[in-house]
Formats: sequence, C-alpha cells, structure tokens
Amino acid sequence: MRIKELDHLIEESFGSEPDFLIPDDFAKKIMNELVRRTQWKADLVEYFNITSFLIFLLTIVAVTYYFANKDTVIQVITLISRNLLQTIFIFLLVNFIFFADRVLLRFLFNRWRIKE
Repeated sequence: MRIKELDHLIEESFGSEPDFLIPDDFAKKIMNELVRRTQWKADLVEYFNITSFLIFLLTIVAVTYYFANKDTVIQVITLISRNLLQTIFIFLLVNFIFFADRVLLRFLFNRWRIKE
C-alpha cells in the first residue's frame, strides 16, 4: 500500500511544473558561496595558528632569557606594567594589522574576484 502511494506521489510530482524558477547561474552562485566560506574558515584557522605559534615563540624566548639574565627581564616587565595602556594599544594595533592582512583582505579580494 505504501509503495503505491509513493509511486502516485512521484508521478504527480513529475507531471506538474514547479512553482518557482531557479536562475541560470544558481549552481555558480552556490559554488562561489561555498568557496568563500571555506576560504574564510581556512584563513581564520591560519591566523590563529600563526598567532599561537608567535606567542609560543615569544614565551620560549622570554623564559630562556629569564634564566640567562633575570634583571633585564624584570626591568622589561616593570616597563610594560608602568606603561600598560600604551602596551595594550600597541599590541591590539599590531594584532589588528596582522588580522586584516591575513584574513580581511583575502576575504574582500576573494569576494570581488568571485563577483566578476
């Protein structure tokens, strides 16, 4: 009984025209959106990986230098703590520039290239 109902539904579906029209470039638009989203995710992952690696290297250098010369590291930490607002501003500015270079510019140029 279910098979007859399914056959009837399939015959009825193929016998009538759909109520909507798909544009001619529908598949191209879907593929462009898929490529754009995949590229966005890949760029974000690359940005976070590079940032994590740079922080890791900076930590290793700081720890190594701390064991070699503690007084200089303490002076640097004191300098940073006295100028905390300026240090945070410089860090955020450099981080934004790096983010814009690695992620935002690629996203925008990829979007413009796909539209053409």
